[in-house]
Parts: sequence; C-alpha cells; structure tokens
Amino acid sequence: MSNIVIYEGDSYKNFYPFTINHATFEIRVGALTLLDLIKLNQSIENDTSIILIVRDSIKDIVADRYPEAIVNPNDIPDNSLKIQTSMYLQDNLFSFIGMKIIENEDKYLQSLFNKTDSLNISDKSCLVVGDNVIQISASARVRPGTILDSSNGMIIIDDNALVDIGCMIKGPAYIGKNSIINPGAKLKDVAIGPYCKIGGEVEHTTFHGYSNKQHDGYLGHSYVGEWVNLGANTNNSDLKNNYSSIKVDMGDEKIDVGMFAGCLIGDYTKTGISTMINTGTYIGIGCNLFGAGFQNKHIPNFSWGMDDDKTDFNKFIQTLEIVKGRRNQKVASSELELLKNIYRNKI
Repeated sequence: MSNIVIYEGDSYKNFYPFTINHATFEIRVGALTLLDLIKLNQSIENDTSIILIVRDSIKDIVADRYPEAIVNPNDIPDNSLKIQTSMYLQDNLFSFIGMKIIENEDKYLQSLFNKTDSLNISDKSCLVVGDNVIQISASARVRPGTILDSSNGMIIIDDNALVDIGCMIKGPAYIGKNSIINPGAKLKDVAIGPYCKIGGEVEHTTFHGYSNKQHDGYLGHSYVGEWVNLGANTNNSDLKNNYSSIKVDMGDEKIDVGMFAGCLIGDYTKTGISTMINTGTYIGIGCNLFGAGFQNKHIPNFSWGMDDDKTDFNKFIQTLEIVKGRRNQKVASSELELLKNIYRNKI
C-alpha cells in the first residue's frame, strides 16, 4: 500500500470566503476540485492511502467530508508522496473564475464515462455547434430546443443531470451530477457542481454543490459556494461603467482583479428578490441579503439585510436544517461546531 499526503498550505486566507470552512484543495476548477485533479494526476489506485493535512479549525469537518481519508494523523509514514496544494493554486478565487483548462482531458473523460455509453446527441432535437468534445452521460437528459456550442471549449453533462427545454450552453461548460438547468437558461463558460438548480443568464462563473439560482437574472465572473440560494432577479455587475480596474476588499487588503469581476459568495448565503450586487463584491458565509439599491461591496459573515445587522444564529441553524433535510442531509456536529466558532469570530 502506498501513501499520498496532501497539504492544504498556509495561503487559505487568500481564498476566502470559500476557504473559511473548506480546505484549499476543495476549490472547484471546471469539472474538478483541486483534490480531484491531484488524485487524477497521481493516478491513485484503490489501495492508496490518502492523508490530508489541514488547519486544526477545520480538521473535523474535513474528516466528515472525506471518510475514506486520514486527516491530520500524529505520524506520517516514511516514503509517503507529499503534495502541496499550493502547486495548483492561483493568487485568489477570482483567478479561478473562467478557467477553461481541464488537465488530462482525455483521461478524465475516460474515467468519468467508462461505465456508461454517451448519448448520440445528433439523434436529439437540439442544435449542436462546434468541433470540441460534447460528452453527455447516458443517465443525463437534454430536452428539445437546446443549443450546445462547443466552439470555444468542451461541454460535459454529468450523470443524472437535466438540461431542460430551450437552453443555450456555450462551452467550456460542466454540468454536474444531478443538477438541473431550467428552461431557457443561457450559460457560457460555467462550472456547475452537483445538485444545483440554475436558470437565467450565467457566464464565467463557478457554482459548488447544492446551490441554486433558479430564476431570471444575470450572474457573471463570480464564484459561488455551497448551499447558496439566489432569489428571483438577483443581478450582479461585473464591469464598471468607466471600464477601469476593479479592486476587491478581501478584509485585510484590497486586491486589483482587473476589468471584469463579479462577486464571491460564501456558503449558506441567500439573497432576496431583485437583489443588486456591485462589481467586485465579497460576501461571507451565512448571509441573508435584501433591501433596495446596491448591496455593500464587502459583506461580513452572517450579515442580515443592509444595515450592519447580524443574523440570529439559532434561526440560521433551524433554516439550514430544513434546507439540508430537503436533500436528505443533516447538519453534522462538526459543521455546527465550526459555524458556531465562525459566528463568534473565533476563526
């Protein structure tokens, strides 16, 4: 048996708000998380032991998420292969927005679909454009009237995903397992994680799992965590009227992210109907945003509305239990403890 040790590294604060409660190797880049990419590149066998090294504050929740791995052991076996996640990291989360590269594409596609036969989409009543790979799992459904354009990059529609009637998907695009793309949606350069529900117009944006943007409204050049729900007609700006460079307040410093930047949205955040999000907005975890006009450009964890109020933690957990219960999941004790510490500003 071989051992691979994957180190989270010390730069996790550069990738807030997502890494407030996640390890850096959980960042999604296209169809893969960084952990998936590391496993793929290392050709990990079934008898390989995976050891994950993360900061102490998230070790319990990481252990719950990856029960097959060993997290923060007291001793690391000799002759283990050691991997630093920093090898795969960019400067900040905005660097991962619109990333088109899926390394080892052929190998990934083969490993993803080797147990199924892809559908012959030419037999479906949809329009297919472009010469790049379009791969649809045999258990996925693409409804009539859909346009799939791979001119600028490959399109992957994963297991049990549904692309409903009249959608337009322009690659590169990854639609994750069990996700639903609502009728008439317009998607361009997107990575949609598992169990998401997406509608309206979305471009150059990554969604992690269990997040919803079901209704009309624009989201662009953005990065969305897990268990996020964007209300109807939520829109964001990703370009300033004077076309100048956008600076984002990441807390300790302001960073220049270039001409195009939408928003970073942490886990469990929700927006009310017609919420307006400004260019280069940072939104922490557990926020509930509503109110007229543009939201603030830096929104701390557990913010409520627009008046520097803070959500009630017990009510937040009650809602989270309902949300997770609808997907047959529960709030783990490790997750509850971590959220308590974040709420109390202990992390």
